[in-house]
Formats: sequence, C-alpha cells, structure tokens
Amino acid sequence: MVTRALRCAGVALAALATLTACGGRPEPCPALDLIPTVGVSWRAESLPYDTATTYRLCAARHCTTGALRIYGDQVHVSVDLPESFNDRTLQVTLRLSDDSGTPLLNASQTVTPQRDEDGCDQALNGALQLTADGELKDMR
Repeated sequence: MVTRALRCAGVALAALATLTACGGRPEPCPALDLIPTVGVSWRAESLPYDTATTYRLCAARHCTTGALRIYGDQVHVSVDLPESFNDRTLQVTLRLSDDSGTPLLNASQTVTPQRDEDGCDQALNGALQLTADGELKDMR
C-alpha cells in the first residue's frame, strides 16, 4: 500500500516535470546582448557617395555621425538606441555631406521597429534602404 507522503511526493514530482519540460526552452539561453538599432543600407554603385562623404543618422532623439564605409558593394550606417527603447514608431533622418560640410542629401522616413529575437534576448530594430532617387524605404 502506498503511503500518503509517497503519493504527494509523486504528484509534486510529476507537476515539477510538467512545468519545466513543457513550453520552456529545452536548451539554455546563450549569453547575447542584442542592441536596439536602426540602420540604413544602399548599393554603393547606385548613388554618388564615397568614403569622403560624412553622415548624420538620427532615430527619434538618438544620433550618430561618421564617414561612410563601404562593405563590398554595400554602404551601411546605423545608430544604436537605448536598451529601454520601446517607441512604436520613430522618425529616421539621414543627412549626407561632402568633406567640406556641404549638404548632399537630407532624407527622412517614419519607421515601425520590429522585435528581433536571438536566444532569449530581444530588441527593437529598424531597417531602411536608401533608394537610387534619394528616398528612405522601410525594408520590413
């Protein structure tokens, strides 16, 4: 005959196994640090901007500046957002200037960031393309 304590222990063990084995991630979460970002990319050959061109990229109130860098046939610039960033939509502005500071392009677009996940980490990210006619286009 099974004692009451043994039955309770069996029920508790079954409940614990159900709670930990079903619906959860079977593998441990990797230690990742996704950073919320907004990026703009374009084909280097489709627009007349080179490494002497500087950029200012702003997403909401967060901005970054620098010289353009070409990666293969692509140019990509991005701005990191705070970890706590959670706006549903944001205004993105890209300004390009020549090496003397003369404006070459001023484009803006409202974007809805998407939630990206990797392992157990997640972040809001936006992806835009600068088109050949100088417009920003949401890539999602």
